[in-house]
Amino acid sequence: MIDLIFYVVMFYVLHLFLKMGFSSHKIPFVNFTHVGGDISNMTDISNRVALAADNLRQTLPVFLTFSVLSVVLDIENLLLAQIWFGLRILYLIGAILNLYTIPLLRPAIWVPSVVVLVMMGTNLL
Repeated sequence: MIDLIFYVVMFYVLHLFLKMGFSSHKIPFVNFTHVGGDISNMTDISNRVALAADNLRQTLPVFLTFSVLSVVLDIENLLLAQIWFGLRILYLIGAILNLYTIPLLRPAIWVPSVVVLVMMGTNLL
C-alpha cells in the first residue's frame, strides 16, 4: 500500500506538469512561475488536464487518509486503492483524449471512483 501511495502522489505531480507541458509551445515558462503570469493562451488540452487535476484534488485527500489509515490499522484496502488509482488514470486519459464530449462517459468513470472510496472507508469501520 505504501508503494501505491507513492505512485498516487507522483501521479498528482504529473498532473501539475502536464498542464504546463501541453502549453509550453504557446506560453513562456516564466509565465507559469508566478501568479501574475499570463496563461490565458493555454491550449484546450492543457485546460482539460487542469480540470482533471482539479477533479483529482477533490478526492485525493480522502484517498490518502483512507490509505494511510489502512496501513496504520493493518486493514486490507490495497485492491480497492488500486482500482481507484486505475479509474483516476482512465479519467486523465479521457480528459487528454477529449472523450468527455460523449454523454455519460465522465460519470461512468468518476462515480465508481467515489464508490470505491466509500468502500475503502467502510472497510476501516
